[in-house]
Amino acid sequence: MTLIYRYLINILFPIIIILIFLRVWFKKEDKNRFKEKLFISSFNITRNKDKKLIWFHAASIGEIKSIIPLIKKLNTNNKFEFLITSVTTSSAKLILEQLSNEKNIIHRFFPIDKQNIVIKFLESWSPDLILFVDSEIWPNFLFEIKKRSIPLILLNGRITKKTFKRWMLIKSFAVKVFNSFNLCFASNKESEKYLKIFKAKR
Repeated sequence: MTLIYRYLINILFPIIIILIFLRVWFKKEDKNRFKEKLFISSFNITRNKDKKLIWFHAASIGEIKSIIPLIKKLNTNNKFEFLITSVTTSSAKLILEQLSNEKNIIHRFFPIDKQNIVIKFLESWSPDLILFVDSEIWPNFLFEIKKRSIPLILLNGRITKKTFKRWMLIKSFAVKVFNSFNLCFASNKESEKYLKIFKAKR
């Protein structure tokens, strides 16, 4: 299943590029930064190698709102650098509004889950701890993170009944995916039950 997933991503990548360019045309993407999602050359790596880097990925504005207090708390003593990735332009604006006064916080748009892009992203940023928020499940990222033994946390993990039924169609793949996390904080009892079925750790 992993090979099929990667094959499909590679096949669909040109279409994804076209769709994102169309979204730029309709002003649904940041015209100055949309290439961060697509091209290795646009990662724009700016980090202090002398500090530990904590990477949070949260798709949109709701998830970003949920992690802002945690990031502010962790950044109290200025010990870490933070990379925050998101998908939407509204989430990027919120980060600028809410965290512009916080030191050591970098925002980038989350890149496409294509293996060569994923590998370069992880090699370039070299995070020390990674937290994926809510239902952000991207297999290539998860498998490459696990391969590098980078601590990976699912924060406020959410699996709906509908999503659970879909994952059950490819249960062995789902087990491999959710087993990539070192620690899972479920958003509710239902999600906790589903995570246990997929053999998520801790």
